[in-house]
Amino acid sequence: MATRPIVTLREPAYEGSYEVAEQRADGSLVLEPTGERLSDVIRETEGKVFRDEEFVAHLERVAATVDDLPPDDEPAAA
Repeated sequence: MATRPIVTLREPAYEGSYEVAEQRADGSLVLEPTGERLSDVIRETEGKVFRDEEFVAHLERVAATVDDLPPDDEPAAA
């Protein structure tokens, strides 16, 4: 199985790594995210109450995500 090329975008709304899924005849690319985005997981699970096993699975899911959240602007506590 051939590995698809990876493209990294730096535009804030689209920042992240993507696999090239298709290159069309006009030269445009169809991209797929390389991993699940943290913002999508947060949006999907916000306010949800997890049981023990669900919480562990959720933490594993979060750990495997691509962090696409903006950086904190607050200075670190001294």
